[in-house]
Amino acid sequence: MKRLSSLVLVSLLVLRISAQTGIDSDSISTDSLSIQVQFSTPDAWIYVDHVVKTNSFWRSQQDSVRDALQRLLDHSVEPFDSIRSKLVKEDFSLVEVATGDPVVMGSNDLKWLNDSTFLVDPQGWSSDLYLDEEVKLIYPEGIRQDLFVLPSDSATISDTRTQIPDTLVNILIDTAAIESLGIDMHTFRENQITPSLDKEGLTGVMTADRSRVNYYLTGTTWKASEESPFMIVEGEHQLDSLQQAVGHLLEFTSERDSTMLLVNDLYGNKTPLWLSQGDNKAYRFWVKNYNNDSLTIWIGNPASNEISLLLEEDVSINRLTKENIHYLPEFVEMPERSLAPMKELEAEPIYWDFAFSSAFTLNQTYLSNWTKGGESSISSVLDLLGESTYNNKEAKTQWISNMRLNFGSIRTKENGFRKNQDLFEINSKYNRNAWGKIGMSASFYMKTQMANGYNYPNDSVVISKFLNPASITVGLGFEYKPIKNTTINVAPLSFKNTFVLDTALIDQTIHGIEKGKRALQEMGTQIVMNNKFNPTKNLKIENRLRLFSNYLNNPQNVDVDWELILDQKINWFFTIRLNLHLIYDDDARFPVFDSEGTPIQNPDGSSYTIAQAQFKEFIGLSMQFKF
Repeated sequence: MKRLSSLVLVSLLVLRISAQTGIDSDSISTDSLSIQVQFSTPDAWIYVDHVVKTNSFWRSQQDSVRDALQRLLDHSVEPFDSIRSKLVKEDFSLVEVATGDPVVMGSNDLKWLNDSTFLVDPQGWSSDLYLDEEVKLIYPEGIRQDLFVLPSDSATISDTRTQIPDTLVNILIDTAAIESLGIDMHTFRENQITPSLDKEGLTGVMTADRSRVNYYLTGTTWKASEESPFMIVEGEHQLDSLQQAVGHLLEFTSERDSTMLLVNDLYGNKTPLWLSQGDNKAYRFWVKNYNNDSLTIWIGNPASNEISLLLEEDVSINRLTKENIHYLPEFVEMPERSLAPMKELEAEPIYWDFAFSSAFTLNQTYLSNWTKGGESSISSVLDLLGESTYNNKEAKTQWISNMRLNFGSIRTKENGFRKNQDLFEINSKYNRNAWGKIGMSASFYMKTQMANGYNYPNDSVVISKFLNPASITVGLGFEYKPIKNTTINVAPLSFKNTFVLDTALIDQTIHGIEKGKRALQEMGTQIVMNNKFNPTKNLKIENRLRLFSNYLNNPQNVDVDWELILDQKINWFFTIRLNLHLIYDDDARFPVFDSEGTPIQNPDGSSYTIAQAQFKEFIGLSMQFKF
C-alpha cells in the first residue's frame, strides 16, 4: 500500500514538473530522457533523481519542493528497517586502517606562455586573448626614416635594397586580460614555482615533461583494507568515530519514530492522530454517533507497533425527548433584564521616564610659518547629561533630576595638555501643581569640578579640585510654566552654602570665603529660568539662567550664572555646537593690576581685589548621541 502511494505521488509530481517546464512527448529529442505514461519503479526513481540534480531546472537551490523530492528518493530506495538491520550488522571499528603511498586526487594541464610563465588549465584558453604581437621596424645605420618617402615622378631610386628596414616581432603577454578572468599566472625559475601550486589541502607537483600538474593529498594518507567499502580515510580512528555516530543516529531515530493515523468518523471526516514512539502519554479522542452523542476514548502508544484504547469511565448519555406541555403554567413571566454599568478601560500610567545624551566637540587649529604669530592647538569637550523624570498626573506631582558632566581639555605644542572646561552639577526639583500653570516647588542644586585647576601659566599652585570649592543651594518657592519647554522657578527661601574642604592646599579667599573659614553661608532668593526652542528644524537653542541675591550682604549684587547652548545639526551624527557661559559672583574676587602688570595693594598691604565677570566661549564640531 505504501509503495502504491509513493508511485501515485511520484506520478503527480512528474506530471506537475512536465506541465511547468513545458515537456512534451512529441518535442523530446532521442538523446534526452523519455517521458512515458507509465513508469516502472526504477525508471521513476531515475527520472526524479535527474530532475533533483539538474540545478538549472530550479529557480532556487534551496526550494522546499526539491527537498521533498530528495527525501522521497531517499525513502523509496530501501525501507528504513532494512537499512537499520544492515547497519546493525556492520561494525566499522573492525576495519583495519594503515598508512599508504601518496594519493593522486587530480591533475590539470599546463599552458605555457613562454619559457618561464604558464597557466594551470584556464577556461576558454585562446592565444588571441593573452598574446599580442608587437611589430617594430629597424632601419640600417646611416639611413634616415624620411629618405623612404617615394620620390617625385622625375626621380628614381637606384638601390632600394639598402632602404628596406628589417622587421622585429615581439610577443607580449596581456596580463590585464588574464587577471580580469581570475586566472593565476605562475613563473618557473631555478626549479622554483611562484606562486605555489598547492590548493585546498592538496600538494601540487609538476610532471617531469612540464605538461601537467598532479595534486596529492597533503600529509599522511590512511587507507582502509581492500575488503571494506572504504578507500581513503581522514585519520586512523575515523571509522571508530563513524561507528559511534551511526549507532547514536540509529538509537535517536528509533526513539523519535512516529506514525500519523487518520481516524475517520461516520461522515468520512478525517482527524489526524500522531503516535510517537517513546511517548507514554495518552491522548483524548472524541467519538460521535448518528445522534451526535460524544464518547471519549483515550489512545496511547505503550511500545513500538502497539496502541492502547481506553474508554472513559462514568459516562452517561441522555437524549432529549418530546413531552406534552399540559403541565406547564398558563403564562410565562419574563425575567427583568438591564444593562450593567461599564467603566472605560484606562491605560496603565508610566510614571518614570529616563533620558541620556552625550556630545563630543572637537576643535583644531594648525599654524605653520605664520607671520602674525600664534600656536597650533587641538581642544575637545565631552558633555554628558543624564535625566530622570517622575510624573504623576493624578497626584499632580512631578520630580525632575539631572546630572551633568562637562569636561574639556586643550593641547598645544608649548604647554602640552591642559584643562579648559570642568563642570559637575546635580539639579533636582520637586513640583506640586496647585494653580494650573503655577505650582509649589522645592529644589536642590550642587555644583563643583572634577579635576585639579591651575591659574595658568602658573601650574605649580592648585586653585581648585573636586569639592574644593563646591556650592549647594536648597530652595522653597513656586514654579511657573507659561509655555512648553519654558520654566521659571522662584525660591524666596533659599540657602546657599559654598565651601572649601582642603584649605591647606586651596586658597579659599579667591572663592569668596573669608580667611580662616572653610564655608560661606548665604540666605536669599534664587531664580532659575530654563528655555528650549527650535527656530528652524535643525537649529536648537537652550538657555539656562540662575540668579541668586543674598538678603544679608549687598542684596543688590546679584550672582549670575547664564549658559547658552546652540546646536546646528548637519546630519544624523554631526552638529556644530556653540557654548557660551557667563558667571558673575560678587564673592569671587580678582586682583587688580596697574599698567605695568603689578598687583595693586590696599593700605594694609593686602591685594586690592574686585568682582569681575567670568566668560567662556567654545565652538566646534560635535558628535551627539541621545537615548
